[in-house]
Amino acid sequence: MRSKIIAIGLVLGTLVSASAFADEGKGAPNFPIPAAQFKQHVDARQAKARQHMEEKAGKLSAADGQAMRAKFDAATAKVNAEVAKATADGTVTKEEAKAVRAASPHGAVGHCDGKDKDKTS
Repeated sequence: MRSKIIAIGLVLGTLVSASAFADEGKGAPNFPIPAAQFKQHVDARQAKARQHMEEKAGKLSAADGQAMRAKFDAATAKVNAEVAKATADGTVTKEEAKAVRAASPHGAVGHCDGKDKDKTS
């Protein structure tokens, strides 16, 4: 009985570790990366952000929705200008990617990094 439990544990442990290595390529990109791949990633994130913004803007008055769209378009233009600089040579380094992130309205702050900033753990 004990040997069966140990065997099952080993099999499950092997499967979990194998799946961790299989997902390795899906995480954060390894820099430098090709410019086309970086541009595709930025475009996908902008499309997702635009969809989210449109959902919010649709619930506002016409003037407020229009102002929100204009602010979004201005921010997107700044990011796209940085993307153009970063992709000019055909590859994007980690430093260039950081410059693109800094140009975004959220800057280098992650999604939840700015929340509860003043609280201590």
